[in-house]
Amino acid sequence: VATVEAVLMAGAIPVFAEIDETLCLSPEGVAAALTPTTRAVLPVHMCGAMARIDELKAFCDKNGLILIEDACQSVGASYQGKALGAFGKAGCFSFDPVKTITCGEGGAVVTDDAAVYAAAHAFADHGHDHIGNDRGAEDHLMIGANYRISELNAAVGLAQLRKLDGILETQRRNKAALKDAMQAIPGVTFRQLPDAAGDSATFLTFFIPDVEKARQAVKSLAAAGVDGCFHWFDNNWHYIRKWDHFRELKAAARLAVQTLPDCPDFRSVQLPQSDALIGRAISMQIKLGWTTEQLAQRVAATVSALKAVA
Repeated sequence: VATVEAVLMAGAIPVFAEIDETLCLSPEGVAAALTPTTRAVLPVHMCGAMARIDELKAFCDKNGLILIEDACQSVGASYQGKALGAFGKAGCFSFDPVKTITCGEGGAVVTDDAAVYAAAHAFADHGHDHIGNDRGAEDHLMIGANYRISELNAAVGLAQLRKLDGILETQRRNKAALKDAMQAIPGVTFRQLPDAAGDSATFLTFFIPDVEKARQAVKSLAAAGVDGCFHWFDNNWHYIRKWDHFRELKAAARLAVQTLPDCPDFRSVQLPQSDALIGRAISMQIKLGWTTEQLAQRVAATVSALKAVA
């Protein structure tokens, strides 16, 4: 929902397209949603892994569209050796407390375009151009906001960044132990990873045969002491199905898009393919602090809970 909020606050109209078994925006979904007024494509690399970013990049290049990547949940993930967030005109990352690395709060934008960098740098700090050493004498490129990261948060982030390779190694090892044990459970299949080697392994996402069994599985896992399992279909943050505030465009001030003649009625947005996938998907958080014994216990409890349902 944060991605959609950013589009709305920029005065643009978000257009929704279907996902595929990567659980990210699909090239086919984008092609089906394309209109003459489309200006950009914004995939979200969800739960630690990548969309089919090479195909989305090729589609954007062919159709003259801007590619922007939301890699907030996929710090450290890559596709064919290239970091997610580096394929488009710009990419963004989040460093809040539940992300792969954290500054306590905040995030970052990356780009290789000098004009985009200057605009982002100014917008994050009330529009200041940051030229010279007298803040009161600086010019302003635009009306901006107050999104500056503090020196303390930045110092924490730099220390965390130095640990990233070790974090990824631990997550990948823990995830592999769980996934290997779950391979033989009838009815359980796994999220498609366009490049398994580039997965940051913050989540293990798998599919259950239908939505009701997925709900049962989450309850069974919780009862077995397997925490950190999310059924996004019933979650009011990460999937559009429960975004009532968005569907009604509730805002402190009237959103500019509501005055546009081509602004759709978001209450009528239908995404049947995405519903079918998200309804069956469960994402299990992979944690760094598990001991060898805790991981073994979790593997056994997970297999037992899922066999009872799937």
